[in-house]
Parts: sequence; C-alpha cells; structure tokens
Amino acid sequence: MGVLALAVATLGCASGGGSPQAAATEGPTTFADVDAAIQTHVDTDHLPGAALLVVRDGKELRRRGYGGYDPSTVMPIASASKWLTAATLMTLVDEGRVALDAPVSTYLPEFTGAVGTPTIRQLLSHTSGIGQDSCIWQQDSSLRACAAEVATNGLDSQPGDRFSYGNTSFSVVGRVIEVVTGTSFEKAFEARIGGPVAMTSTRFDGSSYQTAANPVPAASGESSLDDYGRFVRMISSRGEIDGRRVLSEQSVLEIEKDQVAGASNRGDAAVQTTGIPTYGLGVWRDVVSSADDGVIVSGNGAYGFYPWIDRARNAYGVLAVYDARHGSEHAVPAAQALVHQVWAALDTETGAPSGPATTVYGR
Repeated sequence: MGVLALAVATLGCASGGGSPQAAATEGPTTFADVDAAIQTHVDTDHLPGAALLVVRDGKELRRRGYGGYDPSTVMPIASASKWLTAATLMTLVDEGRVALDAPVSTYLPEFTGAVGTPTIRQLLSHTSGIGQDSCIWQQDSSLRACAAEVATNGLDSQPGDRFSYGNTSFSVVGRVIEVVTGTSFEKAFEARIGGPVAMTSTRFDGSSYQTAANPVPAASGESSLDDYGRFVRMISSRGEIDGRRVLSEQSVLEIEKDQVAGASNRGDAAVQTTGIPTYGLGVWRDVVSSADDGVIVSGNGAYGFYPWIDRARNAYGVLAVYDARHGSEHAVPAAQALVHQVWAALDTETGAPSGPATTVYGR
C-alpha cells in the first residue's frame, strides 16, 4: 500500500467527536477539503481558532488562519516543546560538549548509583527509566532543585528496557543544558535555536507558564505558526536556514532515527493516543521507510499543535491548534487526522512522492 492510500485510510480512525471526518469527502482530497475540515473542527469543538502552514519544494501552499487565529497567534504548544529542547541539546553535541551516549552523571554528579546511568540519548527518547516527578511543575522551584530531587528517586525501570512517554527526563536534559552552557535553559534555547532561527515569539517561560527558573523543557513552550514554521523549515533543510547553519546534518538525522528499537512500549498511553510506536529524539516517527528511516516526523502536542517535516515530499508544515477543552485523547488524534488529510491533498494537487515502501502510523 502506498503513502497516499495509507494516509487516506487513517482519516476515519481519529477518536473523540470525529469533527475532521465530518468534512471528509469521497474521491481525492484537496486543500479546499482541508480548509473545510479545519473549520469544522474549530466550530464543532468550539475552539478559538486554528492556523495551517504547508510548504513543498519551497513553495508555500497554505499559510492562513481559521476562526480567531492568524499565523502570528501565540499559543501553548505542549509536547511540541520537546523537539525544540532536543535541537538545543544537539547544538552541544555538534560542539563536542555533550555526548549522547554519556551517562547523565557525567554532567550532573548528583545523579549517583543506578539513577546516574541513563544516557542523554535515553533521556531524550523516554527510555531512561526515570519516573515522573511533580517538581517539574513547581513554578517557585528551579531546574537545579528539581533535577536534584529527581536524582534521589531512583529508577522505575532499567535504562533502555521500556519506552515510557513523559516529561521529567526532559527537565533533567534542561538542567544538563544549563550546567554545560553556564546559563539558564531559556537563554540557552534563545541563543542556540530561537535567535538563529528568528523565532521571535517562542519561549518556555512566557505568558502561559510564567517561571524563568523552572520552565518545563518538555511541555511549557509557547509559539506561533510562523515561528514554529521557521523551525521546521530549518529542520527540513537539514539544519540550515537563510544561509546559516544551526544544526549539523548528522544531528538532524540523529533526531529522526529510531531511538527506541528493542524497548517495550506495551501499554504506554501516548503510544495508544498517537498510534505511533516509534520515536526519535523529541519527535514521533509518523511514517517510516522499509529501511526504518524517518520519512515523516512530528512534534505533536497534547493540545493539538502538530508540526511535521516530510522527507518523501520535500515538505513541511504546522497545524496550530490549542484545544484546552478536551483531553489529549481527543485533541491529538483529531489534529493527526487533519494532518493526514494535508498529506493526501499534497498528493492530489502536487503529485505523490516516489520511493520505497512506507509504513504510516496514526489513528
């Protein structure tokens, strides 16, 4: 089954309310169908708005808002924050200041014994065995204090044994970034990713989560369609934007590689919600080739914010949604169904990609 057939086949599988499917029509999907589906989603789920960016071969096919949103509307992006944090960390890998396979104790000596053995790679891929800790949400705390608390908790499982999606390991990564750079996590992000990519409205300690000392590198980011669109443009171009190299090509591809092979994900709630069993560094691997290369990777978040890059079509995009009314069990699959419609519309209006057989995950 080809990419188009698989993508279209997933449209009827999104759970909860089913607003995207209500706008689906028989026959080839077009961008007019996508526009109608997004507007139906906004209306049916009583959302403040939405926005969509789609670019293929450098040509902007969609950049528009729906309802009360426009491309500059800033909103919480939840777990789309993880992609930004992984990229920030990878700038340090590029400089030789952090090694992905070094244990966390190399950079945070308070992590002693077994809890010091997970690697940076495992922290970024939810395979570290470190459990969840509520300290990450304490706005009167700090990444330093929270990491010290996590270091006393021990492990929930052996590193590498289990994929367990969560947020705490990314706060540990955030603290590693602070220690290695000698500055706050927010300033490190701005200096290494936000500034070079010109993401002028993207922060981890913004209006929706007001703490400079204890941001949540996994989840407290806020951004806009235009800002995150510049980030995925940089990733799509394998680390370059406007003639400036932000990440090495090797680091970009490392982010997109399967980092969880051999780790059990049985029963993981996030895998059940997304329908995607494979993960990179801070990103889901929505479509993989027969050789297990990441063909489409995404940074989807609990509120429906859904950025992606598509190697098969030389495309990228962002669906900007903030669904605070429903849980992730509804918001994520609903946004995912819309994004799958975008892929189908790309094939209809600009031509299907050619290449090896692929597997498309999702609901």
